[in-house]
Amino acid sequence: MTQAARTTSPTTPSRVRSVLLALTLATTVAACAPGDPTGGAAPADSPSRSAEPVASPTPETTTAPPATPTDVPADVLLPAEVFEASSEVLAETTAVEPWRIPDSCGDVGAPAGATAMRTHAHGDGMEETVVGVQQVAAFATADDAVAAATALVEALGACVDTSGSGGGYAVEPVAVGAQGHGLATWYYQPGDDSGLGTYLAVTRRGSVVTLVSGEGGERTVGTARTETVAQTQQAWELLCGYEVAGC
Repeated sequence: MTQAARTTSPTTPSRVRSVLLALTLATTVAACAPGDPTGGAAPADSPSRSAEPVASPTPETTTAPPATPTDVPADVLLPAEVFEASSEVLAETTAVEPWRIPDSCGDVGAPAGATAMRTHAHGDGMEETVVGVQQVAAFATADDAVAAATALVEALGACVDTSGSGGGYAVEPVAVGAQGHGLATWYYQPGDDSGLGTYLAVTRRGSVVTLVSGEGGERTVGTARTETVAQTQQAWELLCGYEVAGC
């Protein structure tokens, strides 16, 4: 072996040891570097967020249906000019009283359950003139009004002529409002629209019932019917406040 070989060979293990030591130091520094405070460990789970507050459901409020009037002011009745009364005489009552139907229909009494009632009679009936009549009865509920209108129509069906003049009555439907009916009254021979007589009509709107008629006079039944039904239609239009939907 040459002198050169003997001189360099002992240094090889020292270099290997130096490299290994450097690698060990580098690994240790990397493991403890400030950028990784956990030392390389997996980050711990962050604390769970508290549940978001849940708003309590707002309880549903029950809205009562709008109440309909239980009174009967004068302005819900027909004005005098609608009846073409022969005089300015007005008889008015505000008591709950019997319906103004012919005596031969029996005693019907005042409408049961009515909370208020108003009656207007226009004219004095002098010289065979017609007296225009309207009655309006209000009730607490539409059901009460339905019952009252039903009872009134049934009373009309019980009318029987007792005058001995050969007259008669007929109940017939009227296409005005709800439960509309009319009563034709003949002074003499019944059944002919050209015969002399009178007419009255009843109808309901919501929680109110009205009766419209022309008492007395010398009209034919056909004419009386036409005029009274037209007046009843106008009366019905004034009563819109007694429906839940209103006017």
